[in-house]
Amino acid sequence: MSVLKANISVSPQDLFTSSTTQGTDLGALGTTGDGRYFRYALVGATTLVPGKVYQGPAQDATNQTPAGGLAVTAAAIGATQVTISTSTTLAANLLAGGYMVVAVTPGQGYTYKIKSNTATAGATGCVITLEDPILVALTTSSRVLLNKSPYDGIVVAPGTVTGTIVGVPVYAAANATYGWVQTRGPVGCLITGTFASAGLAVGLLVGGTIGSLAPAIAGTNVLGYTMTIGATGEYGLVFLNID
Repeated sequence: MSVLKANISVSPQDLFTSSTTQGTDLGALGTTGDGRYFRYALVGATTLVPGKVYQGPAQDATNQTPAGGLAVTAAAIGATQVTISTSTTLAANLLAGGYMVVAVTPGQGYTYKIKSNTATAGATGCVITLEDPILVALTTSSRVLLNKSPYDGIVVAPGTVTGTIVGVPVYAAANATYGWVQTRGPVGCLITGTFASAGLAVGLLVGGTIGSLAPAIAGTNVLGYTMTIGATGEYGLVFLNID
């Protein structure tokens, strides 16, 4: 069963390092004495660029999150394995550390952390092993959605976002290493647009500049607030509030 864990206190030395060995849970929350928040993540295929906005892995709308969800075989209360009866192509343990949500009742609305999964190649029968036991029995009418951890293989946010926004790096951690991305507090960010003062809302624009923050439209999609003036192509100080 999942266990709640205390926050990790991070020092500047910790922030400006990376490792090929995983040291804690993906998504673990770290804090500094001045109140900044950071999340522990696995870097994707390219070295992190400090000051750019990053997202998690792109959604797979065929094998993980299809419209209407994935069909399952029946699973009783207390079970820790769910078998997918929709044809999928998934590498072994691709979803480890991710989540399964029940999209269609019975069991609708419950979220379970994934411990592991078996491999499938255009076939049914993928077995999802859960960290937590099933709380409401699933039937063949239930449908589920699967997601990798948003912190598993982070990449710079494209102009049109395809995954969950996770934070802004403060250190150029190499690809395929583990490190931290900032999610709250003051941090330098790439800016698109003009900010004439502090206190203005910033977010992401569809079709915007890769990895940048821009003026939030009508107060929506707010990821933080300016702390300095700024102009397109410059890096300004932003108070993030992703967490």
